[in-house]
Amino acid sequence: MKKKILKLKKLANIIDELKKQGKKIVLCHGVFDLVHAGHIRHFKSAKNYGDILVVTITADKYIKKGPGRPFFKETLRAEVLSSIEYIDYVAIIDGDSAVVPIEKIKPDFYIKGPDYKKRKIYAKIPQKLNQEKEAIDKVGGKIVFTDDEIVFSSSSIINNYLEDYPPETRAYLEAFKKKYSAESIIEELNSLSKIKILIIGDAIIDQYHYTLPMGRSSKEPIMVHRFVRDECFAGGVLASANHLTALSDNITLITILGKKKSFKNFIVKHLKTSIKPIFFYQKGANTVIKRRYLDSFTRQKQFQLTFLKDGFIDKNLEREIIDIIRKEIGKYELVVVNDFGHGLLSDKIIRIICAKAKYLALNVQANSANYGFNVVTRYPKADFVCIDEQEIRLATHDKYGDIKSLALRIYRKMKCKDIIVTRGASGSLGYSEKVGYYETPALTGRIIDRVGAGDALFAITSPCLFAGWEKELAAFIGNVAGALQVQVVGNKKPIELSEMTKFITRLLK
Repeated sequence: MKKKILKLKKLANIIDELKKQGKKIVLCHGVFDLVHAGHIRHFKSAKNYGDILVVTITADKYIKKGPGRPFFKETLRAEVLSSIEYIDYVAIIDGDSAVVPIEKIKPDFYIKGPDYKKRKIYAKIPQKLNQEKEAIDKVGGKIVFTDDEIVFSSSSIINNYLEDYPPETRAYLEAFKKKYSAESIIEELNSLSKIKILIIGDAIIDQYHYTLPMGRSSKEPIMVHRFVRDECFAGGVLASANHLTALSDNITLITILGKKKSFKNFIVKHLKTSIKPIFFYQKGANTVIKRRYLDSFTRQKQFQLTFLKDGFIDKNLEREIIDIIRKEIGKYELVVVNDFGHGLLSDKIIRIICAKAKYLALNVQANSANYGFNVVTRYPKADFVCIDEQEIRLATHDKYGDIKSLALRIYRKMKCKDIIVTRGASGSLGYSEKVGYYETPALTGRIIDRVGAGDALFAITSPCLFAGWEKELAAFIGNVAGALQVQVVGNKKPIELSEMTKFITRLLK
């Protein structure tokens, strides 16, 4: 069986020789995470088109179907496929589509299943099948869609029999899929692209320094660590703005950078190109840096250093920002505020935003730099408030009270239309006068890094609620974003619409 599994370069050479012998080559490509009867029928149908059937699979690191996928690693998936009699060769592809194997192998036929023929095309979601069609045309081959009467789903089988969701999450998803289809949700997500959004908040540079312990110092009672490597990400409001581009093509960002060390070039490079940034500069300061030290082996965080000018911006800079906000804010349907409490959002700026925003989505965060001082009730009102359980307890000065009653108190005080309280592994709790309380479970138990999960949930939920979506649907989409975000280190990459749609499709099969 293992003789069937080859590197693509070697396989291409073998295929060239077979073509010289007059053999017709057929190619199938996919993830094939859990091989089932539908796949067997697909391979049988494919083999009928030629003499040699090659099956290529997507490598693990390119599979974007959400947390916990692929269920089986690439080597196991290849081994299973190699045991099927209809398949002559198998290769693992270092890429996210069949374009490379098509270009290398130059098959006579490229075979896809019947479900691909009916898929709808959306402008904001990359269409790999179109790229594959172009590739097969260039090499003189033909794309064929099989017409198997029964279409099976690996995701459906894994969801029903192998997924390790707790019973309450399974029950939630079963009930949810009776009300909503993946297709209808994807349609709704694509309808948000024209919303004009202004996002305001603190820019943060997230630095991750990885170390390994060497031992106790011989001269001081301290542990000495050896530096291994570091990573740097665009965090804070920069990350939230990037997340928003998954849904909207019209994003303007207002933030402040440090005059001494701004990181402007790094920030511009790491912002999505569709974002229009308006930068202000604070004299005598650097852009806020949060440097976390982690064990290189376990990725466990050890401690954090924060570099920031502690205090509000000076009055001259405040006036400049207010002038721009007054000038710009009326142009936008949705204003999103990500307040990390690092000095940008003074009381005067808050009053202007609350008075002028047509629809205000608000996230006010508690952290080590502002604990107990930066609370959501600094704002007189908002249309949508999204905070975590700790933050709502600080805002209400209630350490032990029932979270539902606390959410209702903030909802009424701030004259909200919607409030969502994020609760980590317990999911989220929402409230609106129209539907009352609604709870949404966390959609993954696999966590790489919690940093940025709440920001992703807030950013993605805001346009949905602004657009008047049903509350439980908006909350579901937010939790999808949160589940995807905890799969990456820090703010290494933003939420992408294509990844969201794949995860949604998988969850609702």
